[in-house]
Amino acid sequence: MAQVEVTDIRRAERMLRDLDQQYIKEFRKDVKSIAKPIQNSIKTGITNTKLNPPLSGMKQVHFGRVAWGTDYAPSGPRPKPIKSALIQRVPERARRRGTTSIVRVVLGSPGTVLADMAGSGGMRKSIEGRVTRSYDYMYRSGPGKRSHRVNGQGHAFVRNLNSEFGRDASRFVWPAADKAAPKTVKELDRVIDKYNTVLNVKLRIMNAR
Repeated sequence: MAQVEVTDIRRAERMLRDLDQQYIKEFRKDVKSIAKPIQNSIKTGITNTKLNPPLSGMKQVHFGRVAWGTDYAPSGPRPKPIKSALIQRVPERARRRGTTSIVRVVLGSPGTVLADMAGSGGMRKSIEGRVTRSYDYMYRSGPGKRSHRVNGQGHAFVRNLNSEFGRDASRFVWPAADKAAPKTVKELDRVIDKYNTVLNVKLRIMNAR
């Protein structure tokens, strides 16, 4: 009896494509369920609201792309809500370039990304004293443009976030993913088992012909 056991989900994808195009369509839809526990955990872990931001100084006083909870969109798509966490299947061309993941969860709000990851890339001292590029700002008279001189605000912002959350970046996503790991592994096993069965049935039919 022909039998195949697949523990590599990317190998399962290739085998399903070779056997039947319909299977690969179903697989690509089903595989997103693997990230569902992480998505739910992220949404639950972000407890701050538009009126209650992670830091009191983050309350939206200006229109800007990374303002906490902003919905300002003078051009282009409207920013996603604070708790937005989108499940995306990683394109095959990206995996051919070396990306190992097959599915990912992406935060939709730039303000939430900033609060989660600020300070993770290191803070360059060389920009101290420089004037920023112009950005949108809400004045008392209405929206306009402004710039400011960098004098340590970014370092203070990161220190305050670390003090508030008791950890460095990532402050929301990584703890949520770690908490959801058991459910994620269980869902991954379910999907692999499902398509192991599909592949075995298909191979038995092929061998019987």
